[in-house]
Amino acid sequence: MANTTFKGTVRAEGGLQQITTNTSTGAETTNLAVDSSGNLTTTGDVTIDDQLLVKDGGHLKYTEAAGFAATDFIVGKGGSLVATADPFTSGASQLFPLGSRLLYGNTVYRYGKMGAGALTAGKCITHAASIAHHFDLTPTAGVAAGETAISVETAGTDITLNQYAGGYLYVNDAAGEGQMLRIRSNPAHDHSADASIIITTYDDLATAITTSSRVTLIADPLSALIGQAATTTGATMGVTVVDMAATHYGWFAVSGPATVLTSGTLVVGNHAVPLGAVGAVGPAAGDVIQVIGTVMIVNVTTDYSLINLYGII
Repeated sequence: MANTTFKGTVRAEGGLQQITTNTSTGAETTNLAVDSSGNLTTTGDVTIDDQLLVKDGGHLKYTEAAGFAATDFIVGKGGSLVATADPFTSGASQLFPLGSRLLYGNTVYRYGKMGAGALTAGKCITHAASIAHHFDLTPTAGVAAGETAISVETAGTDITLNQYAGGYLYVNDAAGEGQMLRIRSNPAHDHSADASIIITTYDDLATAITTSSRVTLIADPLSALIGQAATTTGATMGVTVVDMAATHYGWFAVSGPATVLTSGTLVVGNHAVPLGAVGAVGPAAGDVIQVIGTVMIVNVTTDYSLINLYGII
């Protein structure tokens, strides 16, 4: 059929579709559709040469595939059609990929999962400690640049199926050192039966590694969050904004204003660091640990102060 040009407005009550037809089977594939309510769905790319205005929020969703880890960015509370994106709710079911970002007002949140313990609102959280037997590991063979399957010898401690999925493998010594790759999958691993395990990454090795190299595994830092103690076991990953039950999923503040439990005497405009009671912040002094933000409003110790977070994301 030849092209048809319309000079006036094209109207349709039931929607519009752009399709392709398989010349061998006659099967039709819908590439773009506008339904009767005006919702547009397309399997192709959309190029916008001018400005784009989205009035009711938006959700950029990058689907997981070989070579590409899932990444989501949501603008606005309720800005997703996939599930309700509300930073003030939590639940037992996972709604978004871990690490997804949500911008609401002046605060940025990241989606994560609590570990075995519950934690109330306004507390700093950190990732689970690394496992000693999965640290400074020896590759069982050299691995060339461009590969994504890396076999390593563990020193003990079994590994469950996909325990490290979404986490990282990094080369900490010798050939290829300094590289860090996102882990896609790992099999269940019984160390007593076989010390070696193959870790599959999303990303290709940029530089080859050898049996002299050393690698370390860390689980997704947002997969088993715990309250940050005075003697911290890791980096601050965010602040709870609602009471979180054990193993539940939810949003954690990482940038912008957030209320945090106070320990000690804070000073407006000064740095705040994890200090004192579990999940609390206090004034920075001397050789401090991670600075997570600047004090906006001071409340007395054991109350909750307003902190402008910036040292987390």
